[in-house]
Amino acid sequence: MLRAAAAEVAAQQATARLAGAAASLSGIFAVDKPPGISCTGVLDYFKRNVGRGAAGVPFAEHFERERDLRRTGEKIRRRRCSLALRVGHGGTLDVEAAGVLVVGIGRGCKLLGGYLAGGKAYLATARLGAATDSCDAEGRIVSVASAAAVTGAALQAAIPRFVGRIQQRPPLYSAIKVDGKRLYEYARGRGGSGGASAPPAIEPRWVDVGSIKLLCFENPALAQCVGRRVALPAQYADYYAGGRYRWSAGAGEVRVGAPMAPFANCPHLPHFQMLVRCGGGVYVRSLVHDLGAAVGSAAAMVSLVRMSQGPLLLGRDTVGVDDLPHIDRVVEAMRHANATIERAASHGPSTTATATATADS
Repeated sequence: MLRAAAAEVAAQQATARLAGAAASLSGIFAVDKPPGISCTGVLDYFKRNVGRGAAGVPFAEHFERERDLRRTGEKIRRRRCSLALRVGHGGTLDVEAAGVLVVGIGRGCKLLGGYLAGGKAYLATARLGAATDSCDAEGRIVSVASAAAVTGAALQAAIPRFVGRIQQRPPLYSAIKVDGKRLYEYARGRGGSGGASAPPAIEPRWVDVGSIKLLCFENPALAQCVGRRVALPAQYADYYAGGRYRWSAGAGEVRVGAPMAPFANCPHLPHFQMLVRCGGGVYVRSLVHDLGAAVGSAAAMVSLVRMSQGPLLLGRDTVGVDDLPHIDRVVEAMRHANATIERAASHGPSTTATATATADS
């Protein structure tokens, strides 16, 4: 009895020490965000579990809970976290997107502004033949246009129009605020005053696209294959190839009003893959949508991976979500990120260019 009580006291003291250590954290590090969970969901997991180590809630359990909440379609209201830890991130990734997510803790949050506006590299895969209201596979099809005659050369010729300082209209499903409400709230019928539609005018914005490299284009109708498709990182490949994105012969016709998800891996639809380097505020799914229209067809993005943000590169400079409860791993990740950032600063912009170039291979 006394031994059990002593063990419980010791456990409480250890938890208090870890919580104190976690509360003193300050800096920046990069986490490998998996698809299927929001950035806020990742940060919520971190705040509730950092310092708990092996006693933390398994990420898979947290992931399923987040998915169940999202299925309701209601705004997720989170419980207050007992650990007073200031945490933020340096640029939103959509729920179904994956890759580098820069996280700031404590005083590190003040440094996140540079990452919001800074350079990023994305690996995007898209399907031609249909466009959606969200510009990706999460939405419903709003237009269908044959892509049977689209060639890799036509797509390559259209790309320069979307490089440089360009005007881009944000997608309907985005976190941009209009009249105090986020666009996705209007789109989902939470715009207030009972209105379920988005604002009548979404103004285009100036954004900077450094480069777009067409990695692969395949059109089964023309028996044409240009380039070589880059394999997605192993930790994402199964997610994007299966589950709700799995295609089957019973998926039916591509038609207006149907959800796009069952056609994300349809072998009959032409697809292309590209590497995009850009500044802050660029919506890659809008680029995909506009490229589809530019070649006389329609397009929707079916996967997106942020390969780098600033000098921080996926894999080399990121920790996994399962590492987040372990304070020693977080501290080491901050040290590593700081060393990478300092090294990049001392060598100039070429370091970032070299890092993101590895996404080509």
